[in-house]
Amino acid sequence: MTVTDVANGSPAGKKFLWLAVGIVLAAGIYSAGWFFAADQIEKRLTTYLSEKRENGLGGECTDMEVRGFPFRIGLFCDKLRLDDNLRGASASFGSLRTASQVYQPGRAVVELDGPAEVRMSPGLTVSADWTLLHASLNATMSGLERSSIAYDNLTGTARWPLTGDSLGFGASHGEMHLRQNGEDLDAALSVEKLDLRPAQGPSLASPVDVAADVTVVGKAGWMQAGALSEHMLRGSSGELRHLTLDAGDGMSAKLSGPFSVNDQGLISGEFSLTIMNIDAWHTSLMKVVPEETDLINNIATMLKALAGGKNEATVKLNVRDGTAFLAFIPVGVLPAL
Repeated sequence: MTVTDVANGSPAGKKFLWLAVGIVLAAGIYSAGWFFAADQIEKRLTTYLSEKRENGLGGECTDMEVRGFPFRIGLFCDKLRLDDNLRGASASFGSLRTASQVYQPGRAVVELDGPAEVRMSPGLTVSADWTLLHASLNATMSGLERSSIAYDNLTGTARWPLTGDSLGFGASHGEMHLRQNGEDLDAALSVEKLDLRPAQGPSLASPVDVAADVTVVGKAGWMQAGALSEHMLRGSSGELRHLTLDAGDGMSAKLSGPFSVNDQGLISGEFSLTIMNIDAWHTSLMKVVPEETDLINNIATMLKALAGGKNEATVKLNVRDGTAFLAFIPVGVLPAL
């Protein structure tokens, strides 16, 4: 195809001209649509936050901007703040960056910078920071179908101003995954090198790796609702496929089994508990909670007896209305959820 062919009005030239016009027209319509959508996102989000503020829920996205043209669209904020005056809670974060493909708007990736500060009445303040925190979301018109979040090098402190207590925490890496599984909700969690320590002092114990995999029956709607409540687990049941702790040096523990939570938040269940290196756990727990020396000694002795003197044991742990029993002997009380 030459310029002469187009100028002379040949059939091939006309087809090429109409193709070029169509491409330019389509690009113009697409560009106008993208910028119109970006403008609507900013306006509607601003209106939504204003309306929520009147109902005791507030939010602020500082220097809000929609970016990503031509093939992506995403919301960017220099700072993010959320307020819940009804519950006396607030949270502030650093920069927020989101992005989704124009042809897959229900799938989005999110990056959030620290530092973060969360305040909850009557007396809890949590400050935290990280080197990377990102999430992915897969949503439909009715809500989330699945979501994942991962972070690296998390550090922070939880403070209780009313009592003056504080607890430092850290983790080298962590992930959480949620998905709808029919009517049920599947959740998986992993934390590497979890470290807990007083704000002014050494770590309570060696860093531990934690992993959990659980299904909550009939609670897929939690993803659709897109919100969490304080006592949401009450009246629920499910299957704990595993909760594992690995403290290194052969120290590990695994818990699995069905569970239920009554209307008062008390847990019941029949669990299988496997503990490796009982002696090392005994020594470590004595250092962490020396005020529970008698209880720790009794549990260690009982485990060794049930294991026939071996340093590892698999036993049944029964929990009834928040009280844990090992061989019909109560060994602890779990807090209400």
